[in-house]
Amino acid sequence: MADVFEPIITRLISLGFLNALMLFFFSAILYAILRKSKIFGESVVINGFIAFVAAFLVFIFPFVTGLNLMTNFSVFFTQTSVILLFLIMSFIMASLFYPDMPQFLAQHFTHRSVLSTMIALGLALFIISGLVSTLLATFTAPKLAGTGGTTASPDILIIGAGLIIFIVVLIVAASTTRGD
Repeated sequence: MADVFEPIITRLISLGFLNALMLFFFSAILYAILRKSKIFGESVVINGFIAFVAAFLVFIFPFVTGLNLMTNFSVFFTQTSVILLFLIMSFIMASLFYPDMPQFLAQHFTHRSVLSTMIALGLALFIISGLVSTLLATFTAPKLAGTGGTTASPDILIIGAGLIIFIVVLIVAASTTRGD
């Protein structure tokens, strides 16, 4: 049976509509981060302008490099959604057996080990979703004739990704065994 949404999504991709959505999405995220951190002060205009310019740099990345970010971003957001659904269901199931789950989470999420574990898991998700390979593709793509330069072997990239995942597993295991 044919998928009804496939021609619509293919048409939106060909028109560049999804790249425009990516521009607005990153602009909103960067604006929220800048407002929360107050790096550039309280000014709405300055924070909005800086967020839009930074998001525009993400928007033009596919045009400058010739790489498409939408495939890897869709994989990244799908994996993130699945992990979040798993965590939400885990917390719901745990709250059935633990009497005061919000207080327990508030007490345990104040440790530094939770922050390092979340950073490690985010880094692992970033690697596994393929976003690293997209960003490294500009460095590992074949060079034009006469421009010189060398490219990293795919074996080296795989070993590097394996080492990062191994370090992530060590961080998660260490924080689990410490009981922080």
